[in-house]
Amino acid sequence: MNREAFTTPDKKYRMKTIVHGWPEQEEVLMDAVREFGYGGVATNPSQENGYTSNPENLKKFNRTLKKLQDRNLAYWIYDEKGYPSGYAGGLALEDYPELEAKGFYMIRRLAVKTKHSEFHLDDESDKIIWAAKYPVDHSVMNASIIEYEKMKPVPFTDTFCECDLKENEAFFIFSVKSAYEGTHLTHNVCSRSRYINIMEEKAVRRFLDVCYEPIAKTSRSAYQNAEAVFTDEPSLMAAYIQGDEVWPYALAPWKEGLFEDFEKEYGYSLLPYLPQIFEGRESSYTTRVHFYDLIGKLVAKAYVTQISQWCHEHGTRFSGHYLAEESLRFHVLYYGSYLEVLKATDYAGVDVLAAYPKIYHYNTTRFAQMASRKKGTNGIMTELCPFIDIPYFEKEPVRYATGILNLLYLGGCRCINSYFSSDFASYAPKVLKDYKGYMSCDQAKWVNNYVGRIGYMLDGVQNDCGTFVYYAIEDAQAKTRPQHCAQESAECDTDRSLLSITRKIYEAGHDYLFADREDLVNAAKSLEADTTVELENDTKNKKEKAVNIVANQNRIPQISGIEVKNIILPAMDEIWPDTWEALEILKKHGVNVMFADKLPANRVGERIRFEWYNFREESIRGPKCTETELFKAMNEEEILAELDSQEEELKLDTIRNGTVEDKKYTEENPMILRAKFIKDNKIIYFVVNNSEKDVKLIWDFPGKEQAEIWDPSDGSVIIAKKGKAIELISYRGKFLVYYKK
Repeated sequence: MNREAFTTPDKKYRMKTIVHGWPEQEEVLMDAVREFGYGGVATNPSQENGYTSNPENLKKFNRTLKKLQDRNLAYWIYDEKGYPSGYAGGLALEDYPELEAKGFYMIRRLAVKTKHSEFHLDDESDKIIWAAKYPVDHSVMNASIIEYEKMKPVPFTDTFCECDLKENEAFFIFSVKSAYEGTHLTHNVCSRSRYINIMEEKAVRRFLDVCYEPIAKTSRSAYQNAEAVFTDEPSLMAAYIQGDEVWPYALAPWKEGLFEDFEKEYGYSLLPYLPQIFEGRESSYTTRVHFYDLIGKLVAKAYVTQISQWCHEHGTRFSGHYLAEESLRFHVLYYGSYLEVLKATDYAGVDVLAAYPKIYHYNTTRFAQMASRKKGTNGIMTELCPFIDIPYFEKEPVRYATGILNLLYLGGCRCINSYFSSDFASYAPKVLKDYKGYMSCDQAKWVNNYVGRIGYMLDGVQNDCGTFVYYAIEDAQAKTRPQHCAQESAECDTDRSLLSITRKIYEAGHDYLFADREDLVNAAKSLEADTTVELENDTKNKKEKAVNIVANQNRIPQISGIEVKNIILPAMDEIWPDTWEALEILKKHGVNVMFADKLPANRVGERIRFEWYNFREESIRGPKCTETELFKAMNEEEILAELDSQEEELKLDTIRNGTVEDKKYTEENPMILRAKFIKDNKIIYFVVNNSEKDVKLIWDFPGKEQAEIWDPSDGSVIIAKKGKAIELISYRGKFLVYYKK
C-alpha cells in the first residue's frame, strides 16, 4: 500500500456521477464534473427525438464520449431511455408486439356433482395454453386432495374449452396474457410503456438491435472505451407492485416453449403438476422450486448472458443492477433465481435507495457480494440513489450519504455510480442553472476523496470472514405463489428471519458473508474427497486410504479460500437434500452449524401427497422439526451468544468518562461495525462508527503493540500505540492496519 496513492486516490476509485442529459455547452458540465472530484460519468444518448433511432442523437453522443476522454473522464454507457432496461424507449416492441412480457394464470373449477363446464377466453387474454381435469379425494375431513398423477388432458382451442365433469373432479384451465397492468411498468417514475419478455432470446436480441447496435455502428470505439454498460432494473413482470390494487389475474412468468424447457431440465413433465405453481402447501414445494429455478436460468441465458456476450464482442463488460435486491421473495418474483442472474453478469451491481444509515438494509449489497465472490470480481457496483425519506436526508445530506457509503464498502461495493448530486450550477450559473444538487464543490471533492481512499484500500480484496449465512432461496421459491395483489417481503417468513438474524449479529460486531447451496456442497466435497492414489497391491492401498482418512479430517473447511467457522441458517422449511448432507459433513469437520428457530423438515425432490392442517390452529402450531441427532434449533439470542463466545482477533472498547467499559455493545451503545481484509501481507480492519455521536475506541490485537491508522477523511496515516484512544467521528470510518508476521 502506497501512502501517496492513498492520500490522492486515482480517478478509478472515485464516484461517477450519472448524467442523462447534457447542456448545450456540454464541455462546461464535464469540466465541472472533473473540478468537483468525480472520476467520470454514467451517461447515454439523448433520450429525446427518437432516442437511438435518431442518427443525430448518436452522432452527438459519439462527440460527447470523445470529449469525456479528452478530459480524462471515464464513462459507463447507460442502456435505456429511463428504466426498466429492455424496452428501448418503446422501440423494442415497435412492430414486434409478440415479444411483450407475458404471464399465465389459472382458472379452477370443482364439480361436487356431475356437470358440464365451459370456458371462454376473455378479451384481456391471448390464448389458452393448457386444460386438464383431476379426480379429487374428499376422504380426509375438510380436505380436497387433487390426484395429480391421474390427470386427464382436456381438448382446447386458443379461446375455448369444455368438458363433462364427474362427481369430485376438478377442472383447471391455464391461459396467457400480457404482463403489464399493476406491475413495475405502470408504477415507476419514468414511463408506462409496455416491455419485452426477458426470458425470450428473440426479445432481448431486438433490444440489442435497437438500443446497442446503433451506438456501435455510429462509433466502433464507443463501447471499447467504456468501462462497462449499465443496465437498469430489467425484470419479469408477472408480479404486481402496488399494494393498494387487486387484479383478477394471478400471474406466473411465461414464455413460449416453457413446458418443454421444464421437461428438458428436470426429466419430467410439468403439466400434471401445473396447478401446484398456484396452489398447495408442502405438497407443491418441489414443483415450485424446480419452476422458479428454471425461470432464473432462462432469464440468465436470454438477457444477461446474451447481452454480456455482445458486450465482450464490442470490447466492454456488462453491469448495472436489478430490481428489489433486498429480499428473497423479490428474488423469486422478479427473476426466479436472482443469484443465477447475477452469476451471468460480468460485474454484479445493486442500487441503494436508503437515504441515511438507520434505514439501510445490510443484505442489499451482500447478496450481490456473494456473486462477486463466486466469480472472483473486484467487488460490486452500486447505484447510489438517496430516495427513501428525502426530508430526513436533507437535514444533513453529506453526513448521511457518507454513512451510507461506509456501509456499501463494508458490504462489498468497490464502484459507485451516483445520483447523489452536486451543485454544478455553482460552477457556471448561466450554463448549468438546471444542474443543482446537494454538494458544494468543496463537499464533493471531500466525499470523492473519502470514497476514493476507501476504494484504494479495498481494491482487489474481499471480506475475510468465517461466518456464512445461508442463502435460503429454495425456501422462498417453495412458498412463492402468484397473487392477485402485491406481495411483500414481510409476508415471507424466510425473509423476516434472514433480516432479523443478520441485523442482530452485524450490529453486535460480527461480520458475515452469504453462501448458497453450491458453496456448501463444494466445501463438503473438498473435505470428503478421496485423494487415494492407485498403488500396486492391496496392502499398500489400504495403508494409503488410512492415511487419507486422517488427512481428510485435518482439512480446513473453506468457501472461496475463506475458512468456514460458522454457518447460520434462517428459519426455513424446505432445503435441497445435498445441502443438508453437506451441512452434516461440515458439522462433523468442526464447523459450527446454527439453525434459527427450526430445522427444515422438507427436502426438494420429495412428493408429499397432502399435508393436513386446521386453519384455526395454524397460528399457534410450532415448528415440525427442532432437533436431529446432529442439529438443534437455536433462537437468535443463542446464536448471538455463540458468536460472542468465540475469540476475537481485534477487540474494540469504547471510552466513556475516561474509563474502558468491558462489555459488548448493545443498542444503547455506539454501533461500531467492522470488516477484516488481507492485503499486501497486512491485516486490515475497516472500522466504522455507524452512530449519531462521535466515539473514542481502545483496540487490542494479540501480539501487536501498534497499529497504523489510515484515515480516509483526510488521507493521513499515523501510528497508534496499544492503549491509545482512536477517535471515530459519527458516520465515518478508519482503517486499522497490522503487519502479518
